[in-house]
Amino acid sequence: MKKDNIIKIVISIIVMLLLGYLAIFGLTIGEKTIIKGAKSIKTGLDISGGVTIVYQAEAEEGQEITVDDLEKSKAVITKRLEAKNIYDYIIRVDSNTNQINVEIPTDTSDTSVDPLAAVEGLDRTAVIQFRDSDGNVLLQGSDIKSAKYSEDAVDSTGIGKPHVVLTFSEEGQVKFAEATEKLVGKPMPIYLDEDCITEPVVNSKIDSSTAIITVGSGKRAEMEAIAREYAMLIDSGSLPFNLNVINKEYIGPYVGQQALDISVKAGVVALIAIALIMILIYRLPGVVSTISLVIYISILLLIISNTGISLTLSGIAGLILSIGMAVDGNVIIFERLKEELYQKVAYKKAFEKAYKNATSTIVDGNITTLIVALVLYLLGSGMIKGFGLVLALGVVFTLVSSLLVSRFILKQFMPMANKTTFLFGIKKEVEKNDTKA
Repeated sequence: MKKDNIIKIVISIIVMLLLGYLAIFGLTIGEKTIIKGAKSIKTGLDISGGVTIVYQAEAEEGQEITVDDLEKSKAVITKRLEAKNIYDYIIRVDSNTNQINVEIPTDTSDTSVDPLAAVEGLDRTAVIQFRDSDGNVLLQGSDIKSAKYSEDAVDSTGIGKPHVVLTFSEEGQVKFAEATEKLVGKPMPIYLDEDCITEPVVNSKIDSSTAIITVGSGKRAEMEAIAREYAMLIDSGSLPFNLNVINKEYIGPYVGQQALDISVKAGVVALIAIALIMILIYRLPGVVSTISLVIYISILLLIISNTGISLTLSGIAGLILSIGMAVDGNVIIFERLKEELYQKVAYKKAFEKAYKNATSTIVDGNITTLIVALVLYLLGSGMIKGFGLVLALGVVFTLVSSLLVSRFILKQFMPMANKTTFLFGIKKEVEKNDTKA
């Protein structure tokens, strides 16, 4: 083995150990935390408990609160929670009492922070703004009387398609006409608070009390869901009532810390068992698989702990599932490699053929899982959304682990296959018999 190969292997091991250390302990310089470790990972309602807050909707005199109005407020609260990377939430709407109940997990990563502080601001009036690409505000919620979902034939661009119908105030109509005249052929981003919810392109100047927003093309059910969400969020900027907090209290965990401890221990035992099995069956490639797997898990833990994502038991399930897929990808590659080496193919060619033949299988399998994960994340809510997010991250880094990290490290070991294939999972008896033949 060349000196250059040995240096790269040593560097890979050092990277593995460094990432593993950072993933567990993080990095603190003085009193400042630069990188958060596993102990900083936020846990969900099912593990750590959290807080519940009850909002009472109170209408202005002469106004009536409808179920649709309450659902708009729910949509705004949902967007604000997810903007804080809180996905493990429960929101209930009671139309009989005009109340909205919100439950969110406690931030166990920082015990000095009052959990109730996380819900501050959820009840403030939604700020809807239409801006240009430079961020200048063109019109806002007070300029819009209503935003309604529709499938009616408003004009040629909206015939038969789900879309949003905007109705402007007199001042809003003037502002919209001026804005659309300047932005023909350009996008007009629409913001809820500081989050862009959509960027419709202006087709022509619109000098009318109404306008429509189409949602592009795709499956009708998806287009309908998107159009309804846009209408709900835009209309929430002019709700005829206020949300007042009438109760705040702490709630206990559904399953508790013990369930998390058991899950972590089971994960560690499973990881050790997987490593031993891979090494026993594939030998050197098994060692490579273990190194890449540790790097993969470390990166995932670093992302979760430093982005503030709440990890629930369902999220842990998504993490474990993605680990299994990472191992599966390595198994496919190593089996292909064994086949090539068994046929006495030169080690360089065997290496390239193994990855070439295995790549499409690995990518296809992971892409289908990624699609499912994205659907769960985009259309799901609460714990389902958290599961989809963790699984999607896992799938992306599974591809990185199998096709880049493992490939780089294994390539450094391949010159050893020129001397003996035993270290690559081929039995000595087979090697001797092939030589005699």
